[in-house]
Amino acid sequence: MRWTEQEWEDYADGLRQARIRKDDDPDAPDTGPESKLLTKCLKYCKEHGYLVWHDWSRKRNKSGWPDLFIFMPGKRLVLIELKSASGRLGTDQRELKRHLMYLGFEVNMAKSFKKFVLILKGG
Repeated sequence: MRWTEQEWEDYADGLRQARIRKDDDPDAPDTGPESKLLTKCLKYCKEHGYLVWHDWSRKRNKSGWPDLFIFMPGKRLVLIELKSASGRLGTDQRELKRHLMYLGFEVNMAKSFKKFVLILKGG
């Protein structure tokens, strides 16, 4: 089968549009390890004056807690679990998330920096 020039242009345009949509999708995971995403998120919080707590001592504390506790203006507390592209919530994380949600706290998950910023902006 041979494509006409117009068919080829339509196909190439579809690929370009798909690439643009992926770049704009906050749920599209960032590449690289979770630690790279963590570094960007901590830097963003510092630049915006948000207090942030991250559990650096995983061996001493109970597992399952969200990665970031972000204290924002207006008594707003944002809990975020960061994950790499292939990361999933572990059993302890799922159970603690359910318990926190039962108590009225929202636990967010971000696999991209865009999603992280969107969560902080309330979206």
